[in-house]
Amino acid sequence: MKKLRSIIFVLIAVLIFTSSIDCSDALKGKKSDTVLIDGVTYKGYKGPVQGEIKYKEGRPADQNAQSRKASGDIESPYHVDLVVTRDFGHKSMYSKNVGLVKDEVGMEVLFRNLDIQTAYGGGFVNAINGVESKFTFFTGKNRQKVDWFYWVNGILAPIGVAEYRPQPGDVIWWDYHDWGTTMFAPAVIGSYPQPFKSGFSGKNPGTVIMYTKGYEKDAQNLKNSLLKQGVKKVDLAAYNPNGLNKPKKYYILIGKWNDLSKNSKVVQDINTKNKVVGTYVKFEKGKLQGLNFKGKAITSYDHAGAIYAYAAGIGSTCPIWMVTGTDDQSVRNALNIMINKPQSLDKHFSAIISNKGVENIPYIN
Repeated sequence: MKKLRSIIFVLIAVLIFTSSIDCSDALKGKKSDTVLIDGVTYKGYKGPVQGEIKYKEGRPADQNAQSRKASGDIESPYHVDLVVTRDFGHKSMYSKNVGLVKDEVGMEVLFRNLDIQTAYGGGFVNAINGVESKFTFFTGKNRQKVDWFYWVNGILAPIGVAEYRPQPGDVIWWDYHDWGTTMFAPAVIGSYPQPFKSGFSGKNPGTVIMYTKGYEKDAQNLKNSLLKQGVKKVDLAAYNPNGLNKPKKYYILIGKWNDLSKNSKVVQDINTKNKVVGTYVKFEKGKLQGLNFKGKAITSYDHAGAIYAYAAGIGSTCPIWMVTGTDDQSVRNALNIMINKPQSLDKHFSAIISNKGVENIPYIN
C-alpha cells in the first residue's frame, strides 16, 4: 500500500511539473496585443502600416481588394469619428468612432479601418473600399473629374491625409463626388457642432455669433446650445460685416438674407458665386433656390431658411456660417434645427429648411 501511495505521489508530481512547463512555454510563446507607447496603452495596435509599401497602386481598385484590406481598429483612450460618403453626403458608406494613436498621421487611421488604394507614391487616396478615382489612372473619354476629398471638422484640409495629424475628437469626413463644376468646397456643415468645438489641427480661434436686429435672444439661445455641446468660447455681437473680409475667428451670422447682404460684399459674393465656392444656395427676387452640383436651380421657395458655410478657398480655416432665410420665421426654423435637432445636419454639405424638412444641398440630379 505504501509502495502504491509512493507511485501515486510521483505521478502527481510529474503531472504538476509537466503542466507547469507547458503553461510556462505557452506564456512565453504567447504574444501580447497590448502595446505601451509614450506611457499610453493601446490594444490591437500592430505598428505603422507604411501604406506606400503594403498597398499597391494602380487600377482597377476592386480587383486588388486582398492587398488593400483594413488591418483592424484598435482600443485606445483617443478617438476620432471617421465618416465616408458619396455624392456630396447623400450616400453613406461608413461612419464609426475609431481608435487613434497619439501623434500618428491620418493615413494610418484610414489603413486600419478602410480598404485603401494609394497613388503618387502613397500620399494620395485613390480608392476607398473599392470606389476609385475616375481621374488618376484613366485617359481620354474614360477620364472624369470624380475624386475623393476630405474635411476635418467641416474644414477642407489644406494638406494631404498622409501629413495631417488628427486630434482626439476630430471628425474626419471623406466624400467621393464630381468636381467638374465646384473644384473645392472649403467648408461644409455636416460635422456640426464642429468646427466650433474642436477647431482645426488642434487650434480653435473661438466663435462669434453675429446677429441682425431682433435676433439677440435667438443668438443667446444658440450660444447656450453650443456651450452644452462642448464649445468652450462663444461671443455675441451685433452684426458688423466689416470683419468678414479676413476672419480670424469662426463666425455664425444670423438674420434674413436681405439684411445680411445689404452692406456686405462678402455675403453678396457668396450668393453670386455659390457653385464656385461650394454653397449651392441662392437668394434671388425674394426666393430661396436650392442648386444641384452643377449649379442649376432645382427648387425655389417663397419661404425657406438655409444653413451653409463659406471659406475663401482651400487653406482658409476660419469659415463663415450663414443661418438665414427669406423671412423671420424661416430664419428661426433654421435656428431651431441647430439648437434642437442638430443631428438633422449630419453629413450635409449645406441645408435648406423648408416645408419638406431639412434638405441636403447640393442635389445630385
